Amino acid sequence: MLLKCKNAFTLAELLITLTVCASLAALLLPAIAYIRPDKNKVLFKKAYYVAERMVYELVNDEDFYPTEGETVGLANTVRASYLGYTYGGDTEAKQKSKFCELFGRKVNIIGTTIPGKSTPPPYCEAARSKPNAFAIAGTPGAVYNAPSFVTTDGIAWYMPYSKFDKDMSAGNSAEAIYVDINNEAAPNCMYKKGTCDKPDIYRIYVEPDGKMYVNGEKEKAYLRSNNTAR
Repeated sequence: MLLKCKNAFTLAELLITLTVCASLAALLLPAIAYIRPDKNKVLFKKAYYVAERMVYELVNDEDFYPTEGETVGLANTVRASYLGYTYGGDTEAKQKSKFCELFGRKVNIIGTTIPGKSTPPPYCEAARSKPNAFAIAGTPGAVYNAPSFVTTDGIAWYMPYSKFDKDMSAGNSAEAIYVDINNEAAPNCMYKKGTCDKPDIYRIYVEPDGKMYVNGEKEKAYLRSNNTAR
């Protein structure tokens, strides 16, 4: 009668295998964590490039912002038509909400926060101070409780309510777009070492001529990065 041999690991072999696996994991996990994309960085860079494209398209479109004398780009608040609706015009409210409305019309948004006709979108108007709102650092007294609109990727946009008519020669003509890359989810703060090390709100500056830049430490670091790794 032939006996069948049954192969099996000994306890010692099993322990050695587990030890090797643990050692490999200890070596590889930090590397995997390092190359894993930083979600906040990815979403901020996406928001920046969307803003860059939209501003470029708007400021270079003579139908939206015609060149007239010394009026520069976004500072031209004359009436403009798009998809059957009008933006800008004679009143202060229409002039200040023109950029926000046109921007919102050209991106994919959730809901209908950008209404038609000449009615200003609810939050394309001035910042509102209400309970449970989050304060945006660097803008004393400006508190937002709802975004101008939210794009389909979940990014909330807080657009400037402005005629872009500040004096460019004085070096303070830029207006700020704030983006909250996860909308209402925490932490709802801008970068501040020690208190908000992983921010979800970022600021993008836009000049009347369409030039864009960032000043924040995190924003600069993210845009300097050529990839999505940490």
